[in-house]
Amino acid sequence: MIAASPEATERRSILRRLDDLLEALEQLNLHESSRLTDRIRQSLVAHGIPFEDGAEIRVIIERVWRKQEIHMVGARPDRRKTPSRRSAAHRPPGHDVIESIIRQSHQGPD
Repeated sequence: MIAASPEATERRSILRRLDDLLEALEQLNLHESSRLTDRIRQSLVAHGIPFEDGAEIRVIIERVWRKQEIHMVGARPDRRKTPSRRSAAHRPPGHDVIESIIRQSHQGPD
């Protein structure tokens, strides 16, 4: 069995703690609570995750997700920053032919 490096062990430990924090936040969100417990506040501070009194729980959850991405191996970049698969550069084959037929049908007979 290969021993994990200290960095990998620490990374997994941080991810586990962030998972626990997410679980606690999701429970608050399910119960529609807007008040953070002292334990959740301490955990947010310990991980350097900003929060404001009265902030929506879903906003804090998104911040925790972003923090998790930093510690994930091979984390995919934010999909919103990459072009859509349906953008002009990545159109499915034959799409230009379909558009040409549609244009011709709108122009009518010559």
